[in-house]
Amino acid sequence: MTSFLEKSPKDHIFGDLDQPDNAAKWLIQRYEGIHHYHHKIPINPEPGQSVCLRVTTSVDLPIESVQLWITCNEWENQIGLTFSKGDVTWHTAMWSYLQEWTFDLPPQAVGTMLRYKIGAKLQGSHKFIYADNQTTTFEQGTHYAIWYGDVNLPTWVDEAIIYQVFVDRFNPGLERGWWEGEDLRQPLGGTINGATEKLPFIKSMGFNTVWLTPIFNSPSHHGYDISDYYRIHPEFGTLEDFKELLDAAHQSQMKVILDFVANHCSDQHPFFQEALKNPNSQYHDYFVWKPWPYYACFYNVRTMPKFNLAYGQPARAYLLECAQYWLKLGVDGFRLDHAHGPEQDFWVDFRRVCESVKADHWNFAEIVQPADVLASYAGGVGGALDFLLCQALRSTFGQQDWPLSKLAAFLQSHAKYFNAQFPKPAFLDNHDMNRFLVIAKNNDRLLRLALLILFTLPGPPIVYYGTEVPLSQKKSIHAPGAQGFDEARLPMPWELADKFNLSTYISKLARMRQQNPILCQETWRVQHCDDHEELLVLSHGDTSGPFLLINRSEQEKVFSLPAKPGQKFIDWVDHQIYQRENNMLILSLQPNSGTLIGILDDLKEKRL
Repeated sequence: MTSFLEKSPKDHIFGDLDQPDNAAKWLIQRYEGIHHYHHKIPINPEPGQSVCLRVTTSVDLPIESVQLWITCNEWENQIGLTFSKGDVTWHTAMWSYLQEWTFDLPPQAVGTMLRYKIGAKLQGSHKFIYADNQTTTFEQGTHYAIWYGDVNLPTWVDEAIIYQVFVDRFNPGLERGWWEGEDLRQPLGGTINGATEKLPFIKSMGFNTVWLTPIFNSPSHHGYDISDYYRIHPEFGTLEDFKELLDAAHQSQMKVILDFVANHCSDQHPFFQEALKNPNSQYHDYFVWKPWPYYACFYNVRTMPKFNLAYGQPARAYLLECAQYWLKLGVDGFRLDHAHGPEQDFWVDFRRVCESVKADHWNFAEIVQPADVLASYAGGVGGALDFLLCQALRSTFGQQDWPLSKLAAFLQSHAKYFNAQFPKPAFLDNHDMNRFLVIAKNNDRLLRLALLILFTLPGPPIVYYGTEVPLSQKKSIHAPGAQGFDEARLPMPWELADKFNLSTYISKLARMRQQNPILCQETWRVQHCDDHEELLVLSHGDTSGPFLLINRSEQEKVFSLPAKPGQKFIDWVDHQIYQRENNMLILSLQPNSGTLIGILDDLKEKRL
């Protein structure tokens, strides 16, 4: 075991926003002025439903009224309306009051795109301040939108079990080896053909959906800086290669999700190159200038300029057309990179155009924000990666600085907070953080335990390539001399294919999930929790189970569950059958392990 694993590396999933001092500063900034933040009830309105819009204003502004302007014909006509003044609440982080305002929008017909703006009129003047961006002009005020479209998710989403392929690091294909080199920041030779070759392997582990990191033309190996949204990265292959992957996946009843980066592009994108050379270029308005030739970029990375995706701007239409192109080609949906970069009304438009091309598509977003912000995106994106759950699982089974009681409480609250029509794909790690095995100090028993929890929760599970090896790292991404995120992107060691010690276990978990759809529908209740012994028993519904048993201790532990006369139990993972003893089910669990136990009915026993 390498020295950097002696202490679990610290996670920075939310950029340390989860630290109290940082959270307080964020809250103060978030509520100063007038704010709406897409706060509406219901969050994702259906045709025919009325909608309550909510606004807050800080009391340091002398507000006379809050106005609403709505349009259903792209601002050819608009209606001006007035919010009702509501309660005053106290906000301790601001050490001040907040005034609440509400307005009830009337029901709208299916297919309606309703756009609106919100502004606060100051007392004693004709001046307005507009919600969220605090601008003082109507033209620059934040755009909001509600699309009264189909709110039902495709049926395949509930059944999705997702395998994440980092294309450059997954498989070179065609019996080629990895490119030589110690610099992980350089390409290593993975291809689309390589991914196609391994589809049978991926499917054999029970996965039915493949998420590919960006495959579009880019100057980098990771592809998150796209220079051409209509071309395949030449080092990954050709358009024909990708079509072959799509055909092979669909013939195997597998879905294909592409990573789509809308917030920014590469500075090598020809539109940006031309706009940078000429302020009068037709592509000038595609980007955010401050002012020209200085430009906004993704986290101050100069090689990733930000698109100007504001309402009515040409870059918005360009990216919407790009998304439609790939859906028409046969892609089943998108993972939306850095989705909290663009304004939310961009994603409402994105949802509408995607629905117009492919009704059964699924888009889920990367939104690394608190739960209330995450939930507010429900009217645009079809779900969001569950970074909060990722943090909880890593804290409980990786760093082990959460007691099991905290995890149990989190799981129950987390499930109740979000609407069931807003799925949150769940994961233990990805390409932007240390692998779970690293923070678990290479203890693959803890990895197995965390995977068990992952596959028993409602959100579609995502497994990062190499987890089945299990693949680790040479050093933490935050360690001195580390090569950043690429430390968590080592090439897949296919020479160890015959020794992959977790692939069989993952296939069992996938089969368990497929055979027991209740796992996608219900939340867990606590039956027993002992933080001192590090034991937790959860159940679905009442005491009839199934039961999720967790032993996080370093010792073997014995569990006892009440059993009725004649009852038999079965391990849903290994299918081992247990008999009742003296009105109890008694079984032992090895250190750092867990299992899922259900009552065995006669029909299931006959099938076995």
